[in-house]
Amino acid sequence: MPHNYKNSTLVGYALLTGLFISGSIQAAGFDIWLYPLAYNEAEQQWHLGEAKAVTERDGYDNQPSFSPDGQNLLFISDRVDAQNDIYQYRLDNASLSQLTFTPEQSEYSPQAYTTVANGVHIKYVVEQGVPHQSIWQQNANTPRQRAINSLIPAGYFASDERLGTLIWARYAYSLYFEPVGETADERHFVVANVGRSIHAIPNDKAFSYLHKQLDGDRIIKRYSPLDNSHQRLIALPPSASEDYTWSQGNWLFNIDGGDLVGWQADQHTQPEWQLVSPISPPSADYLSPSRIAISPDNKHLAVVWQRK
Repeated sequence: MPHNYKNSTLVGYALLTGLFISGSIQAAGFDIWLYPLAYNEAEQQWHLGEAKAVTERDGYDNQPSFSPDGQNLLFISDRVDAQNDIYQYRLDNASLSQLTFTPEQSEYSPQAYTTVANGVHIKYVVEQGVPHQSIWQQNANTPRQRAINSLIPAGYFASDERLGTLIWARYAYSLYFEPVGETADERHFVVANVGRSIHAIPNDKAFSYLHKQLDGDRIIKRYSPLDNSHQRLIALPPSASEDYTWSQGNWLFNIDGGDLVGWQADQHTQPEWQLVSPISPPSADYLSPSRIAISPDNKHLAVVWQRK
């Protein structure tokens, strides 16, 4: 069984040294690095491998998410005209392609769903001026169309095709839910004081969100739109990033300081986060991690590192 994270001082998980960036000092920004990930069922241990740069440049590369087959990594980048567009990185050959190009607008929070013959079905947020920001969808190179009917300004979102879309309202730090076939409005209010990291929970008909408490605690909770219930899962460590992610085996992952930590939601006997592996900046040019994502096949971990 995994060691208790808070009480453990030495764990036998190996993290190989990440690739280092050589050359001149890099400008401030964000880069995405990819780590091989493996789970040993018999030992109930995760193992993290050597880091590889997906992006390595001045500028903003952020908000990674994987396609359903685990073969593509989507992210946003400001490579053209200082606007954020969506790019796709293929894991098998490290090729990069641009999926959206809108010179007057920026896209955010790309999420891939069913894989189609010539690409992936994606949803994302389009910034259309303050306060308007809405969720759109497209297949491969076809024109985009609205993914939901709601006019609530959307900062982030999580979708379950069977249920609907959970919307993190821009500026409000509140959640609204739009059921399939309906329109979200104030009558579909879910909860207030929520962090930006919201997810459809794998193998469940529910969502998770980060609920910020008045005493400073940050609790990951499960929300079921089927019965409008809320369930406490686990609190984040005090110094951990608010950006958590799920594996297909219903593990929660987060980065706390210099450690990758995990919590298995299906095992109620595990009350605390467990140390998975030490994880350090891939070079001296980086400061701290933020967003993370795990591929659906549990074979890769994407980490966003902030540049100095």
